[in-house]
Amino acid sequence: METSSVHAKALLAHIVAIISIASALVLIVVSMIVVDQRPRTHDAYIFAYSAGITPEVSGRIVAIHIRNDQVVHKGDVLLQIDPEPFELKLRQANAQVAALQADIDLTSRQVNAQGSGAEAAAREVDRARQQLALAQSTLQRMQPLLPKGFVTAQQIDEARTNEHTAAAQLAAAIQQAAQAKEAIGDVESLKAQLMGAQATQALAARDLRETVIRATVDGRVVGFNLALGSFAVDGHPLFTLIDDNSWYAVANFRETDLRGLRTGDGATVWVMGHEGQPLHGVVESLGAGVQPEGVAGPGLPEVDRNLNWVVVAQRFPVWVRLTGPSQPFLRIGATASVKVSHARTD
Repeated sequence: METSSVHAKALLAHIVAIISIASALVLIVVSMIVVDQRPRTHDAYIFAYSAGITPEVSGRIVAIHIRNDQVVHKGDVLLQIDPEPFELKLRQANAQVAALQADIDLTSRQVNAQGSGAEAAAREVDRARQQLALAQSTLQRMQPLLPKGFVTAQQIDEARTNEHTAAAQLAAAIQQAAQAKEAIGDVESLKAQLMGAQATQALAARDLRETVIRATVDGRVVGFNLALGSFAVDGHPLFTLIDDNSWYAVANFRETDLRGLRTGDGATVWVMGHEGQPLHGVVESLGAGVQPEGVAGPGLPEVDRNLNWVVVAQRFPVWVRLTGPSQPFLRIGATASVKVSHARTD
């Protein structure tokens, strides 16, 4: 009896052990399937695009309407650069444009008057040609009549003199017409100068507008450390404006997880310190490459491997665009965890 009881207990222990091992294997398999279908990583951070607010004109800052970490809206006035020098330049450009327009008006009236004189000179040339033609025709008709006594030698001399006089008058009229034509002024050069002056005027007006620095997007001011009276230099950033319209979680997934990820997949994001407020997002892009270790070259993100002494899966950045409204606790670089909850497989 005792032997049978011992064998029964041993058999029961073996059965329990087998069931435990089988359950553990099933749990491992199920966990692997779940992890494969819903990849998750704690190697993630929060990101948003930002713009360096850079003045396009140089000048003294005379008004400040912001402070560090302030939330601003697109079009809000952030800073004011002293506008006086730019107002004077615009007034100078306006005066130059007005002077050239006056010159063009005056020259146009002169050209019209000179054109009328040239037309009169041209008509005088036509009249002189007609006089010369008449004098030549008269002389040609009278010359055959001299031998027959129908005209006298004096009449022939008078006809010849009239011809010479008409020729001289024609030459004088042609010269006067040429001088009148040359005297006509040209406004085209003045019009070209006006175009240049108008361009200068437009640039001066633009520079004056640029003395007011406005927010380009809805966002948050960071890195602001200027005092009233600071000198702003064109082309040099003054501070940074974080775009508050689009926030991302950049999650570094193992390359073995990428096969289960597609753009458009849903994702859940937890930000460290705010795990009770999960955020939702959509996978927007899968990293196409990272900077290989030990290889120099720009343009690729650098993602470190966790271990260097064994072969481990490389991680690639997956961009998840957060779809909900912006939260005040979102900060660039904040640590996050990401789980893709609607991964698809082909």
